[in-house]
Amino acid sequence: MSVAKTPTLQERVASRIGSLTATERKVAEYLAAHPQEAAFGSAEELGKATGTSDASVVRTAKALGFDGLPGLKRSLQGHLQTLLSPASRLSNSLEGVTDGPEAMLTATLRDHVERLQAAERTLDGAEFRRAVELLGAARETLVCGFAGLDGVSAYIATHLTRIGHRARAASDTGYRLADRLLLLGPEDVAIVMAHNRIQRESRVILDHCTAVGVPVILLTDTLGEALRDKVDVVLSAPMSRPGTFTSQATVLILLEALTIAVAAADRERALEVTGQMHQLREELNGHALNDETALVAARPKRRRRRK
Repeated sequence: MSVAKTPTLQERVASRIGSLTATERKVAEYLAAHPQEAAFGSAEELGKATGTSDASVVRTAKALGFDGLPGLKRSLQGHLQTLLSPASRLSNSLEGVTDGPEAMLTATLRDHVERLQAAERTLDGAEFRRAVELLGAARETLVCGFAGLDGVSAYIATHLTRIGHRARAASDTGYRLADRLLLLGPEDVAIVMAHNRIQRESRVILDHCTAVGVPVILLTDTLGEALRDKVDVVLSAPMSRPGTFTSQATVLILLEALTIAVAAADRERALEVTGQMHQLREELNGHALNDETALVAARPKRRRRRK
């Protein structure tokens, strides 16, 4: 039996933002964006930093579900490494990079390693298993991602199809999104990617899925608590924050892990469909793909021109 994960400060802010006063919202957004200062600052210091007062800081902490500022600080101090934004860590590391592109490459790779290690700590194994079960049993999977996630959506939809599971991407905005949602039913499943804010399209998708009984798998970093009652599975891991360097590496790897797990759960079907795809490619190519490999290997290498 899995133990429920304690919501992070960012998740608490995201889920309660609509019920906060203007002053409380100002304080809450500052605390979520500056976890180090919040973890060790006094009520007076935080009041000055937010342009409010120490009393406002205490009221905000209670409005977020803590027993006061001490409780909020204890929570932050105990989970500070998890709460620190990977994107912020990358930004901080790049500020000190002065040795050219090679050093930037190292800093970027290290940041992604840290982000994935954080994901390993925060992801719930039981939730991941439930997601795999839903995908495996679905008639069709709708992969929903907008802005920078449209390419990721199409990529994963393609790979789910290649292992024998009908899937399509929904990255349209406006009226065209309605066409993607129109034929969804209870036997389908939707994967929704939402980071720090809930876009109108994501809200419409979640409401429609609730209305027609479509299970939803949510991939997020801070919206798990806010959207828990509208989805069936929450896969929560540190990803990125608005206004800073944005990377979808964690999202892509998590989706690839889901795809591989679905294939492993029905290995025979996945191998059969993959074999059919290989055969179709050969027919379209006009000859066996291994023959093509041999032809490429047999071609004489071109000589480089001497300068």
